[in-house]
Amino acid sequence: MGQKELSLLLKVVVAVLAVFLALALAFFLPPLAHEMRLFFSESLSEGAAGALAYYVVPGVIVLSSVPCFAALWLGWRIFTEIGRNNSFCVENAKRLRTISRLALADTAVYIVLFSVFFAMGAAHPSLMLIYIVIILFGAAMAIICAALSHLTQKAAELKSDSDLTI
Repeated sequence: MGQKELSLLLKVVVAVLAVFLALALAFFLPPLAHEMRLFFSESLSEGAAGALAYYVVPGVIVLSSVPCFAALWLGWRIFTEIGRNNSFCVENAKRLRTISRLALADTAVYIVLFSVFFAMGAAHPSLMLIYIVIILFGAAMAIICAALSHLTQKAAELKSDSDLTI
Protein backbone atom coordinates (compact mmCIF):
# COMPACT_ATOMS: atom_id res chain seq x y z
CA MET A 1 0.00 0.00 0.00
CA GLY A 2 1.43 3.35 -1.03
CA GLN A 3 1.38 6.65 0.79
CA LYS A 4 -1.61 8.01 -1.15
CA GLU A 5 -3.69 4.87 -0.61
CA LEU A 6 -2.86 4.84 3.09
CA SER A 7 -3.75 8.52 3.35
CA LEU A 8 -7.06 7.94 1.60
CA LEU A 9 -7.91 4.98 3.84
CA LEU A 10 -7.10 6.96 6.98
CA LYS A 11 -9.22 9.88 5.76
CA VAL A 12 -12.14 7.51 5.18
CA VAL A 13 -11.76 6.31 8.78
CA VAL A 14 -11.79 9.92 10.03
CA ALA A 15 -14.89 10.72 7.96
CA VAL A 16 -16.70 7.63 9.27
CA LEU A 17 -15.79 8.54 12.85
CA ALA A 18 -17.04 12.11 12.36
CA VAL A 19 -20.37 10.87 10.94
CA PHE A 20 -20.67 8.30 13.74
CA LEU A 21 -20.03 10.96 16.38
CA ALA A 22 -22.59 13.31 14.85
CA LEU A 23 -25.20 10.54 14.62
CA ALA A 24 -24.49 9.43 18.18
CA LEU A 25 -25.04 12.98 19.39
CA ALA A 26 -28.27 13.30 17.40
CA PHE A 27 -29.83 9.95 18.26
CA PHE A 28 -28.26 8.91 21.58
CA LEU A 29 -28.64 12.07 23.65
CA PRO A 30 -32.45 12.51 23.63
CA PRO A 31 -33.24 9.00 24.96
CA LEU A 32 -30.41 9.29 27.47
CA ALA A 33 -31.76 12.64 28.69
CA HIS A 34 -35.26 11.20 29.14
CA GLU A 35 -33.97 8.17 31.04
CA MET A 36 -31.78 10.38 33.24
CA ARG A 37 -34.72 12.67 34.05
CA LEU A 38 -36.69 9.68 35.27
CA PHE A 39 -33.73 8.51 37.34
CA PHE A 40 -32.93 11.94 38.79
CA SER A 41 -36.58 12.67 39.66
CA GLU A 42 -36.37 9.96 42.34
CA SER A 43 -33.55 11.71 44.20
CA LEU A 44 -33.87 15.38 43.17
CA SER A 45 -36.69 17.89 42.85
CA GLU A 46 -38.59 17.95 39.55
CA GLY A 47 -37.01 21.22 38.38
CA ALA A 48 -33.48 20.20 39.31
CA ALA A 49 -33.88 16.77 37.71
CA GLY A 50 -35.18 18.28 34.48
CA ALA A 51 -32.46 20.91 34.33
CA LEU A 52 -29.76 18.37 35.06
CA ALA A 53 -31.09 15.78 32.61
CA TYR A 54 -32.08 18.03 29.72
CA TYR A 55 -29.57 20.88 29.88
CA VAL A 56 -26.48 20.23 31.98
CA VAL A 57 -25.44 16.71 30.97
CA PRO A 58 -26.38 16.94 27.26
CA GLY A 59 -24.79 20.40 27.12
CA VAL A 60 -21.53 19.10 28.53
CA ILE A 61 -21.58 16.13 26.17
CA VAL A 62 -22.19 18.36 23.14
CA LEU A 63 -19.50 20.82 24.25
CA SER A 64 -17.06 17.99 24.80
CA SER A 65 -17.68 16.81 21.24
CA VAL A 66 -16.03 20.01 19.97
CA PRO A 67 -12.51 18.85 20.95
CA CYS A 68 -13.32 15.47 19.39
CA PHE A 69 -14.22 17.08 16.07
CA ALA A 70 -11.12 19.30 16.35
CA ALA A 71 -8.97 16.21 16.89
CA LEU A 72 -10.56 14.57 13.84
CA TRP A 73 -9.76 17.67 11.78
CA LEU A 74 -6.15 17.62 12.97
CA GLY A 75 -6.00 13.91 12.13
CA TRP A 76 -7.27 14.72 8.63
CA ARG A 77 -4.44 17.23 8.22
CA ILE A 78 -1.89 14.69 9.47
CA PHE A 79 -3.17 12.15 6.97
CA THR A 80 -2.95 14.73 4.20
CA GLU A 81 0.75 15.14 5.01
CA ILE A 82 1.15 11.36 4.93
CA GLY A 83 -0.32 11.39 1.40
CA ARG A 84 2.27 14.01 0.43
CA ASN A 85 5.03 11.71 1.71
CA ASN A 86 5.76 14.16 4.51
CA SER A 87 4.83 11.98 7.48
CA PHE A 88 7.64 13.04 9.77
CA CYS A 89 7.42 16.80 9.93
CA VAL A 90 7.36 19.28 12.79
CA GLU A 91 3.78 20.28 11.92
CA ASN A 92 2.55 16.71 12.42
CA ALA A 93 4.35 16.55 15.77
CA LYS A 94 2.60 19.76 16.83
CA ARG A 95 -0.76 18.45 15.62
CA LEU A 96 -0.31 15.24 17.60
CA ARG A 97 0.65 17.27 20.68
CA THR A 98 -2.49 19.37 20.25
CA ILE A 99 -4.64 16.23 19.94
CA SER A 100 -3.04 14.93 23.13
CA ARG A 101 -3.87 18.14 24.97
CA LEU A 102 -7.45 18.13 23.66
CA ALA A 103 -7.90 14.56 24.88
CA LEU A 104 -6.41 15.42 28.26
CA ALA A 105 -8.66 18.47 28.69
CA ASP A 106 -11.76 16.49 27.69
CA THR A 107 -10.79 13.74 30.12
CA ALA A 108 -10.34 16.25 32.93
CA VAL A 109 -13.85 17.63 32.33
CA TYR A 110 -15.34 14.15 32.58
CA ILE A 111 -13.38 13.35 35.72
CA VAL A 112 -14.83 16.47 37.36
CA LEU A 113 -18.35 15.60 36.17
CA PHE A 114 -18.00 12.02 37.36
CA SER A 115 -16.88 13.26 40.78
CA VAL A 116 -19.70 15.81 41.03
CA PHE A 117 -22.43 13.33 40.12
CA PHE A 118 -21.00 10.70 42.43
CA ALA A 119 -20.85 13.21 45.31
CA MET A 120 -24.44 14.31 44.61
CA GLY A 121 -25.65 10.73 44.83
CA ALA A 122 -26.94 11.08 41.29
CA ALA A 123 -24.81 8.26 39.93
CA HIS A 124 -26.99 6.96 37.11
CA PRO A 125 -25.47 3.59 36.13
CA SER A 126 -25.49 4.13 32.35
CA LEU A 127 -24.13 7.65 32.75
CA MET A 128 -21.36 6.49 35.06
CA LEU A 129 -20.44 3.71 32.63
CA ILE A 130 -20.28 6.24 29.80
CA TYR A 131 -18.10 8.54 31.91
CA ILE A 132 -15.70 5.74 32.83
CA VAL A 133 -15.35 4.68 29.18
CA ILE A 134 -14.77 8.29 28.09
CA ILE A 135 -12.20 8.85 30.85
CA LEU A 136 -10.27 5.68 30.02
CA PHE A 137 -10.40 6.31 26.27
CA GLY A 138 -9.42 9.97 26.68
CA ALA A 139 -6.49 9.13 28.94
CA ALA A 140 -5.30 6.46 26.51
CA MET A 141 -5.58 8.85 23.56
CA ALA A 142 -3.69 11.57 25.44
CA ILE A 143 -0.83 9.21 26.26
CA ILE A 144 -0.68 7.63 22.78
CA CYS A 145 -0.75 10.98 20.97
CA ALA A 146 1.88 12.45 23.29
CA ALA A 147 4.16 9.49 22.60
CA LEU A 148 3.53 9.71 18.85
CA SER A 149 4.21 13.44 18.96
CA HIS A 150 7.54 12.84 20.66
CA LEU A 151 8.52 10.14 18.16
CA THR A 152 7.41 12.24 15.19
CA GLN A 153 9.43 15.19 16.49
CA LYS A 154 12.53 13.00 16.84
CA ALA A 155 12.02 11.56 13.34
CA ALA A 156 11.57 15.07 11.89
CA GLU A 157 14.84 16.14 13.51
CA LEU A 158 16.63 13.09 12.09
CA LYS A 159 15.12 13.77 8.68
CA SER A 160 16.24 17.40 8.85
CA ASP A 161 19.78 16.37 9.80
CA SER A 162 19.83 13.82 7.00
CA ASP A 163 18.62 16.39 4.46
CA LEU A 164 21.39 18.79 5.53
CA THR A 165 24.18 16.21 5.09
CA ILE A 166 23.09 15.32 1.56
